[in-house]
Amino acid sequence: MRLNDSTDIALRIMIHAASTGGHRITIDQIVAHYHLPRSTVMKVVNALTQGGFLSAQRGRSGGLTLARDAGDIPVSALVEHMETDFALAECMRPGNACTITRHCRLISPLEEARRAFLAALARYSVADIALAPAEFGLTAPDT
Repeated sequence: MRLNDSTDIALRIMIHAASTGGHRITIDQIVAHYHLPRSTVMKVVNALTQGGFLSAQRGRSGGLTLARDAGDIPVSALVEHMETDFALAECMRPGNACTITRHCRLISPLEEARRAFLAALARYSVADIALAPAEFGLTAPDT
């Protein structure tokens, strides 16, 4: 199993946001820190704001903050929101054309593995995966 790139970036953005101690972050900061294309970061941030994980404020003093407490955001919820396809094999996909699906014994173990994966992630919140600002290379903003 592999997370898509957008999910990976979303997790890193959420770690970044949780590591700031509630201060706003900007798309430019994310782009600079992770060396990612701005268009990709904007797309992922848009998905995170639409999903209720980040709040965005426009304008000169705008930026991004967590939409709710990091301890209230399960990692599994982020992954489920960002992943577009948990169909691990042909037999689990719409338009399945596998000729052995009717008798296949692989579907149940794959579904069990998918559920176990998400259950493991559900035990962790964004607060659990956040870094201390110093570990993240962040400095306290000027007050």
